[in-house]
Amino acid sequence: MSSAAVISNKHIGGQFFRMSLEWKSSAVVPGQFVMVRISDSMDPFLRRPFCIYDAGKGTVGILYKVVGRGTAVLSTLSREDRVDLLGPLGNGFPFPEKGGNLIMVAGGIGIAPFYLLARNLGRGKKGAKLFYGAKNSVEARLAGDFKKTALEVNVATEDGSVGKKGMVTDMLDDGLNEDSVIYACGPSGMLKGVSEIAEKRGIRCFVSLERAMACGMGVCLGCAVRMQGHKADFLRYKMVCSDGPVFDSGDIEWEAF
Repeated sequence: MSSAAVISNKHIGGQFFRMSLEWKSSAVVPGQFVMVRISDSMDPFLRRPFCIYDAGKGTVGILYKVVGRGTAVLSTLSREDRVDLLGPLGNGFPFPEKGGNLIMVAGGIGIAPFYLLARNLGRGKKGAKLFYGAKNSVEARLAGDFKKTALEVNVATEDGSVGKKGMVTDMLDDGLNEDSVIYACGPSGMLKGVSEIAEKRGIRCFVSLERAMACGMGVCLGCAVRMQGHKADFLRYKMVCSDGPVFDSGDIEWEAF
């Protein structure tokens, strides 16, 4: 645990914010997360989990959406306010194998883990692509930072205000080939659809799951997900926080979602 000062808390639009914090910790693997205690008071009491959006020398960034009491309080913080951080936690995405065609698929705030991954790829992975699905033009702004990377960025919006109209899975199939490896993060319905496409095409797929968490270390058992292939019930469940949040999509029992 460490106390971290707010460097910036930028309103991107709508309910979305990007926060940068002073932070001294170990190296971060894209896909890992931090647990944030927003204040010293009892309200809000529990820490909130946030995927690490970016990390640099002495800094860490998170991308978040205001959805409840905790994130509403977070959105009011300004420079020099402090929060308490626990992390980095969890297991991130495996670093892409050389020669593989890396395909990132994100929906909504699920774009958060991919900016750090894209930065870590540098300019040596020019074939990498991002397929991003947003509800509207405001949510589509979350892909703005990716213009600074070497990724090919493809955007779909449900209302057709930016990019192609429709769901992100509608345009994914044409972007795949036999060398593709998919990394995905977003709503469970989207992840299930991406997993089905990957299975149909015989492509490896890793997904980052979103779950409410209280501890972030596998103690409270509040973020359990059901896995395939185990007869004993106690072996069928893994914790998103400690065993994930990144899993091979073929290991998950999607019908239990």
